[in-house]
Amino acid sequence: MARTWTALLTLWCAVQVHTQTTAPSTTAEPPIHQQTCQGETLHIECPPKRIIDVYVATYAALPTPGSSGEGPAYGVSYTEPPGRSDAEMVQDCTGPVYNRSCRFENALQVVKKHCDGKWRCGVTVGEETFGYVCPETEKQLKVTYRCIPAEVARACENRSLQIGCEVGRIHVTYANYGRTSATICPEGPGTDNTECISEGSQEIVSRRCNGKRLCTVPATNGVFTDPCRNTAKYLEVMYLCLREGMANTTVTVTPTETYRPSPAQITLENTTVSTTSVSTTQLTTTTIATPRYCAEDLVETATGPPVIFPRTEAGTFAYSQERCASLSGNGKPHATRYCRENPEGTVEWDPPIFLICDVGLGDLSQTTVTTETAVTVATELQVITTQSATLTPDEVTTTSVLIQEIVSASPTEQVGDSLLTTVDNLMSVNATVLKQSQQERQGPTRVAQALERFADTVMLTERKYTTVRPAVALQAVDVSLEELDMGQGFAFSSSGNTTDSLASGSVSSFTTASRAGSPQDTDISITLPTNLSRVLQINNTADVRVSYILYNDSSLFIDPSQGPVGSRVIGSKLAGLQVKDLTKPVVITLTPLEDISPEDIETVRCVFWDFEAEAGQGAWSSEGCEYKGEENGVYTCEVYHLTNFAAFFDLHGSGFGVHETPLQVITIVGCAISIAGLVLTLLSFVITRKYNRRTTGVHARIQRVVLINLCVTLLAILIIFLAGINQTGSPIGCTVVTALLHYFLLAALIWMAMEAINIYLAAVMVFEQYVTRNFIPKAAALAYGFPFIAMILTVGPSSLYEYRNTNYCWLAQMPLIYAFLLPAGVILLFNLVLFCIILYNLAKRERKQIKLTGSKKDESDPKWVVRQLRRAVSLLVLFGLTWMFGFFVINDTRIVFAYLFCIFNTLQGLFIFIFHCVLREDVQKWWDKVYCKGRKKDRYIVKRSTFSSSTGRTPERIHLNVTPTTSRA
Repeated sequence: MARTWTALLTLWCAVQVHTQTTAPSTTAEPPIHQQTCQGETLHIECPPKRIIDVYVATYAALPTPGSSGEGPAYGVSYTEPPGRSDAEMVQDCTGPVYNRSCRFENALQVVKKHCDGKWRCGVTVGEETFGYVCPETEKQLKVTYRCIPAEVARACENRSLQIGCEVGRIHVTYANYGRTSATICPEGPGTDNTECISEGSQEIVSRRCNGKRLCTVPATNGVFTDPCRNTAKYLEVMYLCLREGMANTTVTVTPTETYRPSPAQITLENTTVSTTSVSTTQLTTTTIATPRYCAEDLVETATGPPVIFPRTEAGTFAYSQERCASLSGNGKPHATRYCRENPEGTVEWDPPIFLICDVGLGDLSQTTVTTETAVTVATELQVITTQSATLTPDEVTTTSVLIQEIVSASPTEQVGDSLLTTVDNLMSVNATVLKQSQQERQGPTRVAQALERFADTVMLTERKYTTVRPAVALQAVDVSLEELDMGQGFAFSSSGNTTDSLASGSVSSFTTASRAGSPQDTDISITLPTNLSRVLQINNTADVRVSYILYNDSSLFIDPSQGPVGSRVIGSKLAGLQVKDLTKPVVITLTPLEDISPEDIETVRCVFWDFEAEAGQGAWSSEGCEYKGEENGVYTCEVYHLTNFAAFFDLHGSGFGVHETPLQVITIVGCAISIAGLVLTLLSFVITRKYNRRTTGVHARIQRVVLINLCVTLLAILIIFLAGINQTGSPIGCTVVTALLHYFLLAALIWMAMEAINIYLAAVMVFEQYVTRNFIPKAAALAYGFPFIAMILTVGPSSLYEYRNTNYCWLAQMPLIYAFLLPAGVILLFNLVLFCIILYNLAKRERKQIKLTGSKKDESDPKWVVRQLRRAVSLLVLFGLTWMFGFFVINDTRIVFAYLFCIFNTLQGLFIFIFHCVLREDVQKWWDKVYCKGRKKDRYIVKRSTFSSSTGRTPERIHLNVTPTTSRA
């Protein structure tokens, strides 16, 4: 049995609490436009809790004196802000006013460096900021920006501030340890000092937090030094949640010393390569280091103003600085253009594609995608999805359907460039939005499947097509059968870059024989086995399409029962072939997404994405995946089929390592023994029922009924567990097993509480009037009603998809916490309190009886100690207190508690049989009558606990301590 009671134990105790911070809303803000002349300072300021986001900036010559001045020369539609118009600026500024070709290409980067992420900034318009550009020409600076909301977090002095991002990585934009407000953290001295500022605060917080998903910063003088004595300080931080790969980027701009218009050319590592564009005028010649870039370019249009494409990294799309009016197109760029890297290492611009301002996602969904329209639709879709933070679940689903239609209509390389960018955009959509789209219409699954179909069918101009985006990479290659049998492979290496973006590293394909380096040189790789053509019985002589897809995270693979995986996701396919049941394994090597030391990882679980699981919702499965080990921080998995693969990394405290197998054996054997013990217990109660009728005490009758119900629920748990815990192949059946286990476990715990209450009333309160005649009906209503309500409420608000785990038939994490662990913890704590009270009162009563009878036996008597110990163990089993061991499997002693949990709880049925059958007087008499008729009647001397009262009433028997003795000769 692959998963046994240890699976249940793991889910019982592996409760993880995640502190998450939702990414700030990026709802589109109205653009703000400012401009000023050379020699002046442009001041930008945003309201509180908002920061500057510059997206258009032009530093160029003034327009022609006779121009209308209705809008900026670079074509952005907007309402002229208060202040001087272009015509007024022309009149005010001195010197030659018009030089159409005079423009500084890096103006946007310079202004962004000065202002982005701040709430206030100033940019001086002159050579000290932009360098010597057209020195004889009067110039102006025009800036368009938004004030976007940022997350704000604060912590008072001597406390810790924790910030985090649910989506993306932290990027600190402001931090101060001091005091700038009298109302924040108002307790303490010097709160009226609102000018307490620590200059190095932002650098310290940025160093600790930038690029991370979660970080903690102590607000102490030891971290920041004391900027103002005798003043109660606090730490205030403003930050953004940037998409993967962007959090650690910095902009470094070297101003161009002189400007000389020249033909379009790009210098790469001191090698000049001429390129061609559509009616272009190159603005500068610059030397660019790896990664390669296409230089800023201005493209003339036949019917309107020119459009400008900023300097753009190779392998990505550029969007024109000129944008549609916000009312007609939500600020969509006028045009887009791809910066392509050629096989020989040069880069060049693709022809620009001009967009239609009034076309939105709804319009695209009504368009019939054909071979002729596929490129246009793909381009429009790619541009629309750049606003990923504003996409809704329905829009994600619509996008996924359009992607499927585009792939079916025209799987070309040009379409692929836009398609991969769209997928890259979707992977930065809020996780909650993706999850809802998946639940409603499987939007993310559609995207992943469409990407696989594109890789299978893309029409290659050469034998290989590779495209890489920050969050996704794809390669399709046609190989001969001989090349296939050499063992094809694909790998990604970050090349030492600190950013997580795939675009910052390198992807490569290889064969087993020719691979340079070792798996330790890569972050993730997949290697196909050799001799595949013979194994798959491929008889044709044509090339075979091998495709690889690499995802930077598991955004498109949503499994609510398990959460995101701990590695990147890599997949491979052979077009038109179903690759499974291989004789040699497919080898996957991978590294954790987080910076985790191998010493902190206890278990690694290799998984693949099963598209058919959960009625088409998809889920991670470990079936057929084998973890082989770790070397130098690289983890190896082996599988025998092809699909998408990843790994879960269990840190210390969440796995059992080499103890997994012994715990499984203990579980199986213990469950079998307990089933036998519970069956015998129930039979004994049935067989001895006529003796039971002679017991007239109300507590004894209640105890008998409670024990029968407890045995029935425990028996149901064990049978359902052994038969159904691993039936994940049937989604409906597995959900039923989960619900039944959930129900009967809670019911059993409540019956244990009823047993505790009954014994408490008998042992402590003594008088029968404390027990109502309706005790059993009320107990049954609670024991069988509450678990049913808890189960329905858990399944009701969520789908069955979120109710259970996908690796075994048991509750997913959130239902486990709130619908099982929480009520179970309350019940066990209640039982523990009664356990202590009962033991104390029994021991006190027995000591009093010893004194009254003058017996010399006391606590020092070994028999007395054994009797008390046996009584305690009996109550522990009855009250279910051994289940509390599961709550302690969370630290360095977890292995000890894991063994205690498995031993005591799987043998609970045996203990019940021993204490309530083997050692019970009525059962002993029955066995004596049936099998020992010829022996003396006093074969057994029964010692039973008695609870007497001051009234002299005959004490009632509650079976806690029954001891068989040897017969007399």
